[in-house]
Amino acid sequence: RIRLYGPHTPIKPKVAQALAIILHELTTNAAKYGGLSARHGQVELNWVAVSEHLLLLTWTETGGPAVAAPSRRGFGTQVMETLIKIDLAGELRFDWRAEGVVCEIEFQM
Repeated sequence: RIRLYGPHTPIKPKVAQALAIILHELTTNAAKYGGLSARHGQVELNWVAVSEHLLLLTWTETGGPAVAAPSRRGFGTQVMETLIKIDLAGELRFDWRAEGVVCEIEFQM
């Protein structure tokens, strides 16, 4: 139910730690409310090097309940935004599609 696509990409330990927390938060939300909360739901995780030092990771959920943008930013979202901005010098973008959330994470490797 989880598919991973991307080239072997070495990253620094600090980057790996921040990514682990971010992916944990996305997975928890998917299991509670999103693509992994439904029997046939799925998550696809793709990554690609945009440049020598910039990676774009895309998290896409499908097959779960209909999605709508939240009315407020929760604690988990605030943690992810802080980690991306401060620890990874990157950006976090959400697209709240009815068929499932898409999250793009662009950061320094």
